[in-house]
Amino acid sequence: MTAPPTAAAAAWHLALDATAVTTCARLADRGVPAILLKGAGLARRLGTEGRRVYTDVDLLVAPDTFDRAERVLTEMGFRSALPEGRQDPRLVWYERPWRAPGPVPLVVDLHRAFHGVADPAAFWAVLSGSAQRLPLAGGTVLVPDAGAAALLVALHAAAPARSDRPYADLLRALEVLPVEVWQAAAVLAERVGAVPLFGFGLRLAPGGVALADRLGLPQRSTSEQWTRVRRVSGPAHVLAQLAELPTGRDRLRHLVPHLFPPPAAMRHASPLARRGPAGLLAAYLWRLARHVVGLSRVLGELRTAARLVRRSGRA
Repeated sequence: MTAPPTAAAAAWHLALDATAVTTCARLADRGVPAILLKGAGLARRLGTEGRRVYTDVDLLVAPDTFDRAERVLTEMGFRSALPEGRQDPRLVWYERPWRAPGPVPLVVDLHRAFHGVADPAAFWAVLSGSAQRLPLAGGTVLVPDAGAAALLVALHAAAPARSDRPYADLLRALEVLPVEVWQAAAVLAERVGAVPLFGFGLRLAPGGVALADRLGLPQRSTSEQWTRVRRVSGPAHVLAQLAELPTGRDRLRHLVPHLFPPPAAMRHASPLARRGPAGLLAAYLWRLARHVVGLSRVLGELRTAARLVRRSGRA
């Protein structure tokens, strides 16, 4: 069982909840409905309210309102947490982090889809069509229904970034959500094109393997999936993604931005790159040198991922 958060974490949660309510209300006033994907809504769904820790606000909007939502956040005083200038192509396309105004560094992650979802428009239609209203921090927000929450939990477990929370959420969801909810989640996964990752995420937990089999979900996995969930180095994940692409042109378009990110992204991440043209060149050379030095580790991570793919195929 997850330990209760500290008093500081509880205060942080209150600030995040208030930010979610205020932001959703302002977006709705401007004709942009939003859904709170996780946070307090998921904690209540899993029965872990007061124990589940969350660190930001994840809001989903319809794909065709994403640009308008970003303008509303700008008007509210939010600042983009991404590099200025040309968009860094290495960044995920379906979410953008925004820093809230004020002295407390609160972040709103604005989503137009979710990891593993192939049809963003269908994803919004599915979640918004069954969203439920939740009282929160003196107001209300829309949250996913039980089936959509189960889908999100499994997808997040398959793409946990650097956090252990998604896996803990999956274990808890498998414990408290009935099979009928998981059946509904499987139907939703089919509608939004997320069946491969939904099945992969479920099978990460011992209690999810039999459930995935019962739901008829595929056993096949990929190296890219395993490199993501095992939190390998960035270069290993990039190369695993590379292997999934169909043509040489696609692979080149994928690889070049990772080897040579836009100057704005380099300056955002590296103090050296901010020291004029010479510093920018030195930062690029240093980046390439680090990739060369780390190549043996990268190859080892890819071999491990390949073994996991073969093992999962025999399960």
